[in-house]
Amino acid sequence: MRKCSAAFYITLGFVSLWTIEASTGPCYCGPDHFNLLKNKCNNTEGVYDLACYTKYKTDLEFFCEWKGDISTSYTLYIQQRKCSCVNVHQKNGIWSSDDFRVNSNQNVTAHVIASSGYLHWCTYKNFSGIPSKITLCGPHSKLTYKRISGHLTMQVEWGNERRHIKKFFVEYKEFNTTSWKEQQSKNNKECVLWNLTTSLPYELRIRCDPTKECVQCPRSEVIVVPPELTDAPSIQLEIQDHIHNRFISPGQRKAVLKWEYANSEAVAYYNVTVRKVSGEPSNQDSFRTEDSSLTLILSYSAYNISVRALNTAGSSAVSSIATEQMDEWRDSFGPFSVNITSNNSFSLSWNSSVSCVCYSVEWWAKGQMPSFRPFYKKQTHKKITGETDSIFQPYTRYYFVLHTRPYLDVCKIKNINNSETTYGTAQAYLTEGSPIGAPGNVSIFNITQHSSVITWSPVSEEDLRGFLLGYYIYLTWDNSKTSFTVDPSINSYELQNLESNSAYRVQLSAFTTAGEGERSDFKHFVTNPLEFTALNSIIAAVIVGIIILLLAVHLSCRLLHRAKKLLWPSIPNPENSNAVQKIEIAYELGILEPLNRQRLEESEGCDSSTVCVVGSKKEASPLCSPPTAQAGVPTTLLLGEDEDSPFIPEQIAPPVTPTQVPTNESESTETFPMDFNKTDSTLNTSVDEEITTFESKDPGETISITTGSDFIQASQPAVVFMSDYTTMEIFQQVTMAGIQGPSIQTVKPGLVLVHPGQDYVRQSYFLQEAIQ
Repeated sequence: MRKCSAAFYITLGFVSLWTIEASTGPCYCGPDHFNLLKNKCNNTEGVYDLACYTKYKTDLEFFCEWKGDISTSYTLYIQQRKCSCVNVHQKNGIWSSDDFRVNSNQNVTAHVIASSGYLHWCTYKNFSGIPSKITLCGPHSKLTYKRISGHLTMQVEWGNERRHIKKFFVEYKEFNTTSWKEQQSKNNKECVLWNLTTSLPYELRIRCDPTKECVQCPRSEVIVVPPELTDAPSIQLEIQDHIHNRFISPGQRKAVLKWEYANSEAVAYYNVTVRKVSGEPSNQDSFRTEDSSLTLILSYSAYNISVRALNTAGSSAVSSIATEQMDEWRDSFGPFSVNITSNNSFSLSWNSSVSCVCYSVEWWAKGQMPSFRPFYKKQTHKKITGETDSIFQPYTRYYFVLHTRPYLDVCKIKNINNSETTYGTAQAYLTEGSPIGAPGNVSIFNITQHSSVITWSPVSEEDLRGFLLGYYIYLTWDNSKTSFTVDPSINSYELQNLESNSAYRVQLSAFTTAGEGERSDFKHFVTNPLEFTALNSIIAAVIVGIIILLLAVHLSCRLLHRAKKLLWPSIPNPENSNAVQKIEIAYELGILEPLNRQRLEESEGCDSSTVCVVGSKKEASPLCSPPTAQAGVPTTLLLGEDEDSPFIPEQIAPPVTPTQVPTNESESTETFPMDFNKTDSTLNTSVDEEITTFESKDPGETISITTGSDFIQASQPAVVFMSDYTTMEIFQQVTMAGIQGPSIQTVKPGLVLVHPGQDYVRQSYFLQEAIQ
């Protein structure tokens, strides 16, 4: 018993000296020893998932694996025929042994002892089996996959056991789901999963199909396959040169490339490829970046730039963009000339101030791929002969670009980014010819009396066949012709000093150093005839405007005058009339004085509503004929303010008999109706010394006509009243018959119609004066 205890402690001491890297030295593997370890090291912690298996390499090799703590010391014993200790290693918490040879048909036992350094703490576990029955195939040694068009293609490599594996299984599911699906491959290399959702990631597990050679087929670890990249990036390119950015050297461009991708979360990185259109190779022309932009410093050559997104499942479609040659900036470059000497050679020359010795020249014709040739030269000229596949053709324009490179060891491009600078550009012909085409789209615009503008489109480069020196313009009219030469940079010309209303014909042609080309078809036009100038038009417009204004003013005045008559009719004033001014009677000014209403109220027999007429004429003559003046019968006619100006006869017969005033006793009154609307009717009624009183249409108004045979002499003439509607003819008749001199002695009774609308107050006033 003491011997066993001593052996146990010796074993524990020996184990404590081992490291985690290996177990070396002779091992004691007696049966009693392992029984003692099993009884004493009964701790359950320290060794987990112990498994041993054989794998196919050159022969069957035995391995053991388990999980444990990295701070624990482990000892592995392998017992088959004899006992030996095997080195163990740790990686990611997995302990594994070195491989060792075993017999495939004999049982093998593996003993694992774990010790943490404490005296009575240890763990013991063992594994036993026949190697031929514990053969393990897998997991796979390499897996590559690619997603495209909704399916996933996998390529699997199995290592040394590939000859024993016939097929394998793939377990898959959508990411973050629980339901696994399984599909068997048709061989041991490839498997395709169909009808997958392109926008979703998937999880995979792979295991081989078990056979008698591959008894154990463990599942691989879970492999996450990212979504499929179906779209191409959307790219933008911004170009800046030394004119736009002072930090850029002349002959170089700053190309800022930016792009976007819809499902950027599924992208692991982007690959940007920059290559010359000429095909000149570069040591580095591809750039890998996780950003969405890239800045490049390029020369003025033509480049093709492509961008694609990538992840472990594959790549997206490629988006490409190209930069053109910047030959339009040739004036900003250095002096550079080219001479094509033959159909397969040309010579170059440039400024001697260039310090570089590495150059590259590119040349091409329109529609052709550029050719290139790098060279090393210390001089300022270079002749390239017979070393190019291009054959120069006559009448064809070729473009040349010369680049300089900063490094001297080799003139080839090391890095496409910031590797060269454009020195200059040039154009050349092997042989020039005259143009075989004429300027097109000849048009005539802005035709006036003495000028017109002609425009055209230039001759195409293929038809030009040389460097354009200018254009000829041929002008023909009547029996005359002339021509002009214009600069090649313009496409329009103004024809001046033309004759008005004349027909012209125009032709155009282009010319080079080889001569003049074809002429265009005739273009006809006719200049405008003489017409009013702008100043004449303005003057005519002003005159017409003045006439229209005068007519408008005249018409407005007439309309205002008519409106005034209609809305505010004028009231005639006898005092201002010509008739009253011609009456040469001393007392007529006194008659036209304002009326005193108080005196009217005190008068007898007449008021404001009564018209009194006193006369001595017994018969009234017709008013339409001139009255016959009787001796001694003067008559006075008084008009209201509303009357028109009456006409007063120039001669008035003198009175013969004195004027008599009727007495109250001899009055006789008769009342009858009277129509006052008639003004120019003839009165044939005989009045025989009687007084007749007429009642007016308005109640309370009465017109009294008083006649009598007894009159007293009066100092005032008899008064005859006329209305506004009395015509000038009646007025003349009355004045010729009744007015003579400054005094009237006798008045014969007569009848004069008076309209009720007249100034009866003033008439009554004069009647009262006559009666007094």
